[in-house]
Amino acid sequence: LFVLWAMYPDECARQPGGLILVTPTGEFFLAITFLVLAICTAVFTLLGFKHSKDKRSFFWITGFVTLIASLAYFSMLGGQGWVISPNCRQVFFTRYIDVAITTSLILIDLALISGADADLMWSVVGFDLLMVFCGWMASVSMGNVKWMWFLFSLATFTPVLYCVLRPFRESADLHHVSVSELYAKVSWLTVITWCLYPLVWIMGTGTNVMSPNFEIMLVAVLDIIAKGVFGFVLLLSHEALDRSTNIYGYKHLSEPSDNPPEPEYRTIQRPGSSTVVMT
Repeated sequence: LFVLWAMYPDECARQPGGLILVTPTGEFFLAITFLVLAICTAVFTLLGFKHSKDKRSFFWITGFVTLIASLAYFSMLGGQGWVISPNCRQVFFTRYIDVAITTSLILIDLALISGADADLMWSVVGFDLLMVFCGWMASVSMGNVKWMWFLFSLATFTPVLYCVLRPFRESADLHHVSVSELYAKVSWLTVITWCLYPLVWIMGTGTNVMSPNFEIMLVAVLDIIAKGVFGFVLLLSHEALDRSTNIYGYKHLSEPSDNPPEPEYRTIQRPGSSTVVMT
C-alpha cells in the first residue's frame, strides 16, 4: 500500500487534474451513511434479544453486516484506509474489506432462509470473495490490466447471481409460501443493488468520469438499501423466519409425512336421526 502511495502522488501532482480526492461534500455522505448503518445495527441487535434463540442467528448475522459497514464508513470519514490509484484517484481499501465480509454474510443469510445445502453456500461465498479480490485489483491497476481484472470480477460474480436466483430459490420454494415470498423479496433486492455497483465503479474508479464525492453518494445509497433495508425486510418477516428455522415443528415440503392424514368427518342430519359419514 505504501508502494502505491509512493509511486503516484508526485506524478499525479504534475498532471493538470492533480490528485482526485474526497472533499467535505463526500465526507458529509460518509457521515450520514455511518449514522444510518449504526442505527440499523442498534435496532437489529435490540430486536434480536426479543426473539427466540433459534431465530437470533438471522439478527446477529444481519447486525454484523451493518456494524462492519458502519465501521468501514467511519474509517473512511476519518481519512483512513486509502491509497492513490494509477489514475490519481483516492481509493479506499477499507471499502473492499467491508464488501468482502458483508456480502459473504448476506449470502449466508440468503442460504439460511432458503435452507440451501451448506456445501453450495460456502462455494458461493468463495466465488464472492474472489469477485471482491478481483475488483480490488482492478481498482489499483491501469490500462488493459485494469479491465482484465474487472472482467475476472464479473466472471466470478456470475455464479453468485446464478446460485441466488436458481438453486437458493428452488430450495426456498420447498418451504412454506411465506418463506418463498420472503426469499423472493430479499433475493431480488440483493441482485438488483449488487448489479448496480459495477456500473458505479465503471463511471467512478474505472474511468474517472464521476467524481469521488458522487461515487461515494451513489455507493452510500446502494449500501443503505442492500444492507439496511435488506435487514428490515428480512427481520420483520416473523412468520417466514419461524417457518424457516422450524421452531414450531413445521414440515419441509420435501419430507414425507410421518403419520397418515387424519380422516375427516361430516355429519348429515336426517329426519329423526343423525348419521356420521366419513369422507
